[in-house]
Amino acid sequence: MAIRDLLAVVDTSDCDEQFVQDALSFAELHQARLTLLVLSVIPSPEYGNMYGPPFIVLRDFLGAVEAKQQRIAGWASRAGIEIRTVSDLPEGIYTSASVHARYADLVLFGPQDAYGYPLIRRQIIESVLFESGRPVLVLPREHKPRPIGRFAIGWNASREATHALREAMLFAAPNAKVEVLVLDGKPSDKGHGSDPGADIAHHLARHGFAATVHAVAVDEGSDAESLVRAARGQGAQLLALGAYGHSRLREMILGGVTRDLLNGAPLPLLFAH
Repeated sequence: MAIRDLLAVVDTSDCDEQFVQDALSFAELHQARLTLLVLSVIPSPEYGNMYGPPFIVLRDFLGAVEAKQQRIAGWASRAGIEIRTVSDLPEGIYTSASVHARYADLVLFGPQDAYGYPLIRRQIIESVLFESGRPVLVLPREHKPRPIGRFAIGWNASREATHALREAMLFAAPNAKVEVLVLDGKPSDKGHGSDPGADIAHHLARHGFAATVHAVAVDEGSDAESLVRAARGQGAQLLALGAYGHSRLREMILGGVTRDLLNGAPLPLLFAH
C-alpha cells in the first residue's frame, strides 16, 4: 500500500523550518498529501510548574500561536498543504494528536531540536504510538528523502517488531535489501526459534526482499546505540523498531531502546506499537 496521507507534527516554536521543508520533500517523493498539525498547549498553573517558560501567561501564548500561523501561511500556500491548529491543555493535546493521526498513513516528527518543548514532543509521540494505531517516522535534521532500497529492522520476535517490519515493507522499494538486526538474541520456542532471525529472513525472502541476519552484541554504550551503529554500518537508509515492548513505566525505570531513540538519530527511525 502506497503512502497517500502524511501528518507532520510541530509546536508553536520557531525551530522547525528545516523539518517542515524536510516533510514537504518527503511528501513530494511519495506524491502524498501533507497535513501540518500545529499543537499549542494552553498555559495553566500546572503547565507552568511542569514545563516552565516561555508561555506562563495566556498573552504570551496567544502571541506565539498567531506568530506561528503567520510564519507558516506562506509555506502552506506555496506547497498546497493543509494546516490544522489544535489548542488545548496537555491531556487534550495528546488525545487530539492521536485522533488526527488515525487519518494518516504515517506520522512525521522532527528531531528534538525542531521543537520548543521536547518533553511535550516525546509525550505526543508516545500518545500517537499507543492510541492511533499508526506508525511514527522520526526524521533526522536535513533529511534528503529517496526511495528506500535498504532498511534495517531491530528484530526481537515481538508483536511490536512485527508491526514495525510490516510498516517498513509497505513503503520500501520492491526487492529492497533488509538487514535483520538481532540484539543479543537467544534461541527460544516462544520467540526467535532455534536460530534467531532465520525465520523472519525466510519470510522476507518469500516477499521478494533480500534479507541478511546480523547478530548484534552490546559491546559498549546502550542497546539503542548498538542498533543505530549496526544499521549505519550496513548502509541502511532507515531503522524500523517495535516501540515500547515493555510498559512505559518499566522503560522509564530501567531504560529502554524506544525512550533512548525518541530524541532522534542520524538516520530515519520508524516506530510502530
